[in-house]
Order: sequence, then structure tokens, then C-alpha cells
Amino acid sequence: MNFDTFINNEMHNMIDSLDRLVSIPSVGGIHDSEAPFGKEALSALKEVEKIATEMGLCAHIYHNRVAVIDLYPAPFPTVGILTHADVVPAGNGWTYEPFKVTKNGENLYGRGVIDNKGPIVSTLYAMKYAKEYLSLNNNFRLIVGSDEERGSSDLSYYMANQKLPEYVFTPDANYPVINTEKGRATGNFTKKITYTTDKKVLSATGGTVINAVPDRAYATVCGYELHELYMASDACSAPVKYEFIEKADNITEITVYGTSAHASLPENGENALTALCELFSKLDYRWENIYNACPHNDVYAKAIKADCEDEISGKLTFSFDLLEFDGENFKGTFDVRFPVCLTVQELRQKLTDGLNRFGLNLEDYSAVPPHHTNSDSLLVKALLEAYEAVTGKPGKPLAVGGGTYAHGIPGAVAFGPEFNEIDNKIHGADEFISLEHFKINTSMIYNAMLKLDEQIV
Repeated sequence: MNFDTFINNEMHNMIDSLDRLVSIPSVGGIHDSEAPFGKEALSALKEVEKIATEMGLCAHIYHNRVAVIDLYPAPFPTVGILTHADVVPAGNGWTYEPFKVTKNGENLYGRGVIDNKGPIVSTLYAMKYAKEYLSLNNNFRLIVGSDEERGSSDLSYYMANQKLPEYVFTPDANYPVINTEKGRATGNFTKKITYTTDKKVLSATGGTVINAVPDRAYATVCGYELHELYMASDACSAPVKYEFIEKADNITEITVYGTSAHASLPENGENALTALCELFSKLDYRWENIYNACPHNDVYAKAIKADCEDEISGKLTFSFDLLEFDGENFKGTFDVRFPVCLTVQELRQKLTDGLNRFGLNLEDYSAVPPHHTNSDSLLVKALLEAYEAVTGKPGKPLAVGGGTYAHGIPGAVAFGPEFNEIDNKIHGADEFISLEHFKINTSMIYNAMLKLDEQIV
């Protein structure tokens, strides 16, 4: 049976396998002795192990952190495919139930259908075909993590205790091949705000995770008439919706409705936090410096003079993703993706100086340097050949702002599952993948296995 016929015959089972994984809301949870990244994350690993075992693959869970699936019992795998079963929170604005697969027309909807549970299923079925119909020279290992969305400590633990295969790629970015990933920095900027008037911001919050542009922001203010709030919102530049609800004792609750996006592509979203800060800056001078430091749509950090770019990896991006304010203490949390031309320490100095100019303090700074694999490597060439075999189009290596499991692993790259011309709503409402795209991703993994098996001696 050829591979295309196999996939067409198995598509019903593939959708069922995907639904089994998506139906587990595997958002990272509270650590306990049995489940390092939460019970749902561990449940997703167990379901992956179960599906793989049903296929006759060699599967086990390593220290409740990753699932490990080998094509053959031996020898030690030459190629590793890194995926993850954890997901970001559902967020708001879904048309479909986020934690189940819904088929509508030619699309499948659900949190994780493409990031990254769909690629898990595609890899498993490519491995199933190889086990049933081929005899490959090399062994292949699928490694499924459960903490990628919160920092990849799962993979770090695994790598500290287990050897990785010589060649590693992850289907968790874009086609054709991602051989360059920007560095990533996170941290907080803080300020103390003292009120001596009856008009004041009592509290403000927003954002759910550090790597997603927030689509909601909430605040409670005191002493403002509704007409003042509406006048201020009309003067704002952000194309978002402001909602004001009057309560007792001259208190008003505010909700800002923006548009979410991945923090590596903040230009694709409408940040509810910067929109809220813009509103506050129209009402109260105390918030002007906060807003001026990170104005709405300043996704390249021009205001704080941290902007830079290079030919290999493109522009630095800045995303203000979490906000806490208790009536006195302001804390904003950012996610920066920075190009190869900048070091971790150079970026820290840029951020420190830029924020200081607006009276803000940089705290809890943490960063990892950019990642780059030579475009002439065997792995890159083989994956590009697989891409061309499936699409009929030539491909070249690309750079992205998103960080993947490949980051920091010498020679590792990312390979799919997204096409640049398709917005699959990753990290947003109504995340989806088309049936055709699902088939193509499976074919990509299969062809990658073939090309690598041919070229690795």
C-alpha cells in the first residue's frame, strides 16, 4: 500500500486520535510529586503513550515529563522528532468548543490541532506506516514534551539525563525549514504610583501567559464620570473595544477587548494592555510614562530605543503580555525576541536604559541567546528535499521569532507544520487545521524520514 492510500484510509482514525489528545485540556498546571507540570499535562502524555502502543510502537513515559516513542526497539535512534502535548489556555472568543475536535467543512478546530497535537498525530501515523510497510536503516524517536509552552523545562530535564539522537528536528514552527530562531528575553518593568486624589485606578490586570499578546484587560477605577471615560476612550488610537460598567460608590469597572497573537508576532494582535494604558494616560498623568514607554503597536521597542535588526534573523520584537496593579504597585511583564546581532547582555543594557528614561525599573530579566544551524547541514538539506517532494516547490531556510525545542540543541532545526500564507490561529481563538493540511503535514514527516534514512550512513 502506498503512503497516500494509507493516509486516506486512516484519516478517520487520525481525527479520532487527534480528538483524544485535544479533549485533554493540557494547559500547564500546579506541580506535584507525580505530575511535574500538572495532572492534565501528564494525562496527555499517557494518552500519547496509549495511542503509540496501540500502533505497535515502542513507547514509555520518562519520569512523567516526556513520552518517548521509538520506531524499533533497537538500535539507539539516529533521528529525534521533538513535539509537545501541552497547550496554551483557550482564552476568549471561540466559536467552537476549544477542548474537542470540531469538524466544520474541510477544517478541524480545537486547541492544539496544529500547536502541537496535530504534529504528534502526524508523526505517529508516519511511524505506523514505516513500521508496517518499510524496513528503514535508521531508528527514529518521537519525543513528546509537556512543558514547552512554559519554558521547556521538560526537555531540559530529559537532556540532562538522557542522550538525544544525532539529528533532531521539531514540527513546531513553519515550512520550509527554520534554521534560525531569535533569542528570547523576559522580564518585568515596575513603577510605584501614588494617588492623593479621589480619582484613581484601584486595580488593573490582564494577560494569561507570557508568550501571548493579551486579548483582555480589566480595571477598576474610582471617581470618574462615564462621560469622562468615553471621552478618553474616543481619544485613544488603539482599535479596540472599551466597555465601562458603573458600580456603587462611584466605582466603574473597565474591560478592554483586543486581539490575541503569539508573542513572537505581536504585530498580528491588538494588545489589550497597551490599549488600557493608553486610556489611563488620557485620564491621569501618572500613567503617561508607562504608556509612552510601550505605546500601542510599538512592537519593535522603538520608544525605549531597543529596536534593531539583522539580515539573518530580522527585527527585534517587544510584547507587553502581563499586567498587575494593586492601586500602588505597577508591574508589567514583557516578551522580547531579538536577532542574532545582539547579545543577551547588550539587550539587557538597552532595556535598562530605555525603561529608565521613562522612570521604569527593569527586574527579573532572563534571556537565552539566538539559535542558528548552518544551511548546508545534512539535516537542513534533507528536510528541504522532503518539502520539495511534497509541495513541488523549492524551499530555503528561514528565521523566526518563536522559540522551539530546537533552540540551543546544536544542529537542530524546526520543520513545519505551518505555511506562512495560512493563519491557523495558533495561540488564538478557533485554532484550526484543514484536512488537506493535516494530510500534508503527515506526508512531510514521512518524506523527512525517507530522505534522512537515505542520507544518513
